[in-house]
Amino acid sequence: MVVPNEVKDIGIACKRFLFTTEFSGFLILTLFQNELVLSIGIRLFIEAILAAYFYIKCSDSSGSPLQGDDDLELSQLSISTQQRDNSQQESQIPIRNICQECKIIQPFRTKHCTKCKKCIPKYDHHCFWVGGCIGELNHRIFWLFLFFQCLLCFDSLFQFNKQLSLYSIYEEEQKDNKYQYQYFVILLFGAISFGFGLFTGALLLYHTMLIVTGQTTWEHTKRDKITYLKFYPKFYHPYNYGFIVNMKLTFFHNNKQSYWIPPQKDQIQEQCNLFDNKYYSCC
Repeated sequence: MVVPNEVKDIGIACKRFLFTTEFSGFLILTLFQNELVLSIGIRLFIEAILAAYFYIKCSDSSGSPLQGDDDLELSQLSISTQQRDNSQQESQIPIRNICQECKIIQPFRTKHCTKCKKCIPKYDHHCFWVGGCIGELNHRIFWLFLFFQCLLCFDSLFQFNKQLSLYSIYEEEQKDNKYQYQYFVILLFGAISFGFGLFTGALLLYHTMLIVTGQTTWEHTKRDKITYLKFYPKFYHPYNYGFIVNMKLTFFHNNKQSYWIPPQKDQIQEQCNLFDNKYYSCC
């Protein structure tokens, strides 16, 4: 199903805003006439290109729910040998939901996005900056965008600070206050870089935590409302397969979706989660 035009338009507007801001920053570099400008410009340009590439790629498909011959078997397994109206505690894995809009039995970890008007496999969240949803196939691209955007912001902040120090030296040597305009521009774009850096940095840390623990934003924030998670003990994450496997499933899936079959209730083992456990939670 095609993403509605109004969702795409919001994403396009966000892209224009971000690219315009970054392009303005490069134009500002032309005002600084010193030996640091060229090296700064080249490095920041490379970082900006990488961030822009993954930002645009992030708009690609987040995937479509898997439907095939195995779907009936998985559905029957989730209902167990009892009737569907039996209590959920009698079955060994959770019951799958039916999406009334898409007319499908939703695979586990799938959620219907009311904005995109379709089901998203391994749904993380709807991102208006991207103009679509973050799901199984584009979560890694979203993380890479956050990484390079955060790197660009804090590197820019560091370089603007170096320029500020350099112009302070010029002012002392020349005994002149002619660099007031440069000071204003440096402080303005330094503040913008700091603000964007904090925002993307916080998101980067949060999504890193989600990836290494085998969770999504939706699962972490709405756990008490998600049917297949309420089935398990509160601090048990059924898709946390360990740090290495979790990283492989996110970053090296070769654009192939997974059948997220949860473990049977009588086979679950106690997990060690440094971020979220019965003693404390970092988020």
